[in-house]
Amino acid sequence: MRYALLFLFAILSVSCQKEKTLTPQNIILGTWSSIDTTNQFTNNRGFEFFTDSIFEDKYGFHRENPHFISAENSKYGSNAYYIYFGTESKYTLSNDSLRLFNPATQKWSLCKVKKLTPDTLKIATDATHRYGGTFVKKTYKTDTIPDFDAVFLYSSPCFGISPVVTLLVKNNGDVLFSGRYSVKHLGLNKSKISKEGFNRIKERFKRADYMNLEESYAHNVTDGMLCVCIYFIKNNKIVKTVRDCGAQGPNELAWAYLPLIRIGQLHDMKELEIPTDIAKKFNIDTNSTDVMINMDVREKFDFLSRLSENL
Repeated sequence: MRYALLFLFAILSVSCQKEKTLTPQNIILGTWSSIDTTNQFTNNRGFEFFTDSIFEDKYGFHRENPHFISAENSKYGSNAYYIYFGTESKYTLSNDSLRLFNPATQKWSLCKVKKLTPDTLKIATDATHRYGGTFVKKTYKTDTIPDFDAVFLYSSPCFGISPVVTLLVKNNGDVLFSGRYSVKHLGLNKSKISKEGFNRIKERFKRADYMNLEESYAHNVTDGMLCVCIYFIKNNKIVKTVRDCGAQGPNELAWAYLPLIRIGQLHDMKELEIPTDIAKKFNIDTNSTDVMINMDVREKFDFLSRLSENL
């Protein structure tokens, strides 16, 4: 009987310790995805909170007003784009007060937490509707999802100031980036990212379970919406293609490609010259401001793949 009581006391002690660790500061850690269905873009919101008071806004941070470049200051003519500050920033949590720092505005947003449990986060809606809503905790098992060696992306023109880019990122860090509209770097450029940078890109798409995505998410989408085409490459072969228009796909898919579209703002870019033999093979006018303007998406991929062999 004595040993039975000691065993029961030990179990209760462990249980109490676990209860004590369920503080708001550790409950909020992890990834949260919006379940708001009022419109397709609102539903793409999400956060990820880390132990070092850093959080990720899955939308990323942008200046509210576009930055204009006059034709006099660019060989490509006038251009406008939203200055991008990445996806990570600082946060604090005290009782029911969640403070989020926006690096684009250099201001803190004070959010009232109406509910916080291990699986639900509800933030009171504010005047901007940027952070308010109901979110659910997400967990991911990506170890069994196959890797890819490179990812190709093309974003098409749409209404408004949205980036129109074609890019290829490889696991050796090579980045080929062609900006057509609404980007900081117009024209054909190259850059380099770290191994960790490519792994972050890969992990985001693996969280979206990229191999099991539908080939196209374009249901009930009107003209003028942002459309993104993505190719995943393994051993020099396209193993998966995905097209997402109007952010109709899973939240994790948008969370993966939105930072990729803006990769040109976070890394040094250098203009890339096209070798004569490649220009001839693809019938390119090297004096054109957009050498891929007459190519379809597959031709754009073939061109950047061939060009990447010379980096």
